[in-house]
Amino acid sequence: MPVHSGASTARDRIPLSVVITNFNYVRYLPIAIDSVLSQDLPVDLVVVDDCSTDGSRDLIRSYGSQLTPVMLEENAGQGAGFNAGFAAARGDLVMFLDADDFLLPGAAARIVANRKPDTSLYLYPMRYADETGSLFGRHPPHGFSTGDISSLLRKTGRYHGTITSGMVFDRNILDTFMPMETDEFRQGADGYLAVLAPLYGRVSAETDIISAYRLHAEQHTRSAPDAFAARARYRIRHDASRYRILREHSRKLGLPVAPDLGRHDDHHIKERLISLMFDPAQHPCREDTEQGLLRESRRIALQHQTGLRTYLRAAWWALLALLPPAARRRMFSYELHPASRPAWFTKLARALKRPR
Repeated sequence: MPVHSGASTARDRIPLSVVITNFNYVRYLPIAIDSVLSQDLPVDLVVVDDCSTDGSRDLIRSYGSQLTPVMLEENAGQGAGFNAGFAAARGDLVMFLDADDFLLPGAAARIVANRKPDTSLYLYPMRYADETGSLFGRHPPHGFSTGDISSLLRKTGRYHGTITSGMVFDRNILDTFMPMETDEFRQGADGYLAVLAPLYGRVSAETDIISAYRLHAEQHTRSAPDAFAARARYRIRHDASRYRILREHSRKLGLPVAPDLGRHDDHHIKERLISLMFDPAQHPCREDTEQGLLRESRRIALQHQTGLRTYLRAAWWALLALLPPAARRRMFSYELHPASRPAWFTKLARALKRPR
């Protein structure tokens, strides 16, 4: 059981809670905490530590009453951290902030100002940050799905969203499906929240940039070449868990779900292709072939995208299908690992990702 100062009540709610979940990120944790405490609007800050061994707990305690500490008694994973942090949070809006990320100045005021009725999930763009905290670029490069996207989600298993530190949730909606299952969502707990929130309310795509997404070598889902296949296998398993809870909650609500969600999910098909291409011996879907997955990717591109990008993306999958396996892996590695890209491929990638 976690150790904390007590769960929220209706009497002591405030506009916004930020829940930071941490495991052995003492290198980055002070920046995350200070970015919340320095906001120009009071924020209920909850910091959950998942049995760190690097001094994180002493650091958290050093902040005293400026935050609510939640110290898990055993290492239980991100899902358990989300559950414990949510139980201690007092805000009408709740944001989960990864310990290696941080809020930008003025973020809290913009989050509270953007609150709308009947909205379960707010999606915000982020800046990338390097290990030193220097900002660059924008995540994600594309726009967000918005409005009532329940039918889209139940048809394809996915929508244009974002990651943990770019999402804000309505507390009343979270109460309907929290706490989450902790075994399947020991990692990727944001996937549990993101797949269920649109079933219970509208999704709002915001334009304010509120946070920074830090890229570093210790990330679980890092994009280094030696991690391509392992990351893909994790995402395939994670998708299976998301699909399962999507079906369960849709059934409770009396809503239909496509029987073959993965076949309509371009990201899922891509992860299966990566897994098969870079480590076929450990690929979990034995019925897959590279040519078959490339055909599926081309089909989805033609069905679910619009404008010139549709044909560019479909042509990309067709080109890969024509290449010999070694050349195909090399081209695909350019897409997955931006640092390895030649200049011509960088220009092509920007053209394919640019909204049309």
